[in-house]
Amino acid sequence: MPTPEDLEPPAPADPFEGLVLDDDFIESAQYSEGSARARGLAAKWKREPPGDTSFRPAPDRPRRRFPWQPVLMVCVAAALVAALLNAKGIHSWASRKLDGGAAAAPAAAPSLQAPETALPTAPPTTPAVTALASVAHPFAGSPAETWPEGAKAIVVPKAHTVGSYDTADVTAYLRATRSLLIDSNLDPKVLAGGYPSAALALVDPRETSTVASLKKSLAHSTKAWDATDLFSRFNPDQAVIDGSVIKVKGEMTYRGDGSGGLAIHADYTFVYPLRPGPHPDVTVPGSAPTSAAPASWRLAGDDTDVARSIVRRIIDVDIPDPAHFVHTRGTLWLHKLDHFTGNTACGLANGWINPQFPDAADPGDGGEPSASGPAIDPYDRSKLPEMGTPGTCAPTSRT
Repeated sequence: MPTPEDLEPPAPADPFEGLVLDDDFIESAQYSEGSARARGLAAKWKREPPGDTSFRPAPDRPRRRFPWQPVLMVCVAAALVAALLNAKGIHSWASRKLDGGAAAAPAAAPSLQAPETALPTAPPTTPAVTALASVAHPFAGSPAETWPEGAKAIVVPKAHTVGSYDTADVTAYLRATRSLLIDSNLDPKVLAGGYPSAALALVDPRETSTVASLKKSLAHSTKAWDATDLFSRFNPDQAVIDGSVIKVKGEMTYRGDGSGGLAIHADYTFVYPLRPGPHPDVTVPGSAPTSAAPASWRLAGDDTDVARSIVRRIIDVDIPDPAHFVHTRGTLWLHKLDHFTGNTACGLANGWINPQFPDAADPGDGGEPSASGPAIDPYDRSKLPEMGTPGTCAPTSRT
């Protein structure tokens, strides 16, 4: 018969019975207690939740380092090479800055004036600051900065019947005079020392003495007949046009000659921006360029050495009455040629305009006269300058 003790449920097994707390037990534990710092941070973040931590990179995204050192070295080397190649330009820029920035380039191109319709009554008021000129802004500091450009400035006046010539004839001869000015003073090949064939073709071949003298002056100029009396030409070894813009200002008028013919008067000033050629001191009278005249303007010389030459031309041409004179139709008789050139070697007759550059030696050969007398403003079109007195020349107040 069972006793009361036998009816009681058996006691549960002791879970720690046989447990041995050795190294194997510790290493096999599934959970571990956090460190004191981890528990402290957990309690703090429970009270004060942390802010946005999106700035922290993902732990499994490695950072990529850009190899900036080689790139920096290449940039520094390129800058040093550029500085060495343009050392003079940097020196000029630094000098202008030290001088108070007086030679700073203009910020924007000024608006251009309309072509001249009558001679002005006063000289230009633009201050004479030749130092402002640069390759990028060759007309800076000059009254010509706002002048019209190139052939567009040579405007033919409205024609009417004069003498034995009707309106169409007068228009044709005015245009021929315009072509003479362009072919003599604006043609790139002529400016670069080329032969002015187109301009010579406009002169009446029946004027044999005049045509022969012009051709002789192109081959070998003298003070009596210099090629620059009619043509603007530069020896490309000495000077080249800077860019493609030439400033022009002037007017053309006409009237009857009193004998049934037509008389045309042209008064224009041309401003040429220039840079030195390979040999800026080439001034041998009658010398030909040592290099072939280029088909188009080219750049040469120092990047910062810029000059301007100003040529004022006054040309009078006649178209006689064919009823009284033998004349080749469509051509011109050269009645009078006057010119004044600012910035050319004094008294030198070699068939070229011989400009002086700021950093070049005086191109004179030592045997020519020096400029003397009152200075002339080559931009002043309100009065006539002293024209072409043989053996003498006047100084200019600015270029």
